Amino acid sequence: MADVFISYKRAERPRVQLIADVLRADGSDVWFDARLGLGKGEGFDAEIEREVTSAACVLVCWTAEATKSIYVKAEAKKGLERDVLVPVFFEGCTLPVPFNAIDAADIAGWSGDITDERWIAVQAKVKETVERSKANYEHLAAHSRAEYDRVDDKLYPGTLELLSRRITARSWQDASYYHNDVSALLGWIEDILEKEVGFNQAAYDEADRHSGGSWWHEWTNTYAPVRKAQLAGIREALHRIESAIVRSQEVFDRPSP
Repeated sequence: MADVFISYKRAERPRVQLIADVLRADGSDVWFDARLGLGKGEGFDAEIEREVTSAACVLVCWTAEATKSIYVKAEAKKGLERDVLVPVFFEGCTLPVPFNAIDAADIAGWSGDITDERWIAVQAKVKETVERSKANYEHLAAHSRAEYDRVDDKLYPGTLELLSRRITARSWQDASYYHNDVSALLGWIEDILEKEVGFNQAAYDEADRHSGGSWWHEWTNTYAPVRKAQLAGIREALHRIESAIVRSQEVFDRPSP
């Protein structure tokens, strides 16, 4: 995810580019729609949605025209809902509800002077928001790992071992009872693999965003080739499962004895 997502009206791109350049020079990863479509196989709307809902800070640049834009207001709402919104005024204008209740810094006429007190305040707010957002993310991730470990201790591998014993204990005449077991396990596997699709896409996008960096090297040299080989093994196992199902179906397709 990007550190900062910038929302603005297209006519203000030169000023937004200036903000992005200054923030990047300070070490922030900045996204705004000048990066749309670079190396991505998805629609613009999908990319914007992903970026605005994952960025650690949503910096909204208000102008009279921006207040009329459904896109700017929607992006500002995303930032507000996630408590990562940092609004600034490019010019004097009246903000719509609920954004009129949120303090916005006035940087009208700012030309890139990093010693300007107005900009120093904005940059400090952006940095504080990014740090808080990332800390919250780490807290949630740690909580998620702890919850997983607690479930893991109780259920895995114990439950799978019990299922293996259950299968061994049953005779061939009890095959009809396996249906619920098979359905539950296949549903579990499907959920895991669907979740991995999202994770892999996010990891790929992060590597793409930081081409040549440590994350890119980790993706290119370690994670991608290892997981690709592992998935090939899973597909082979699924082919064996499919083969077993076909053999069972062939029995039922025979003429009645």
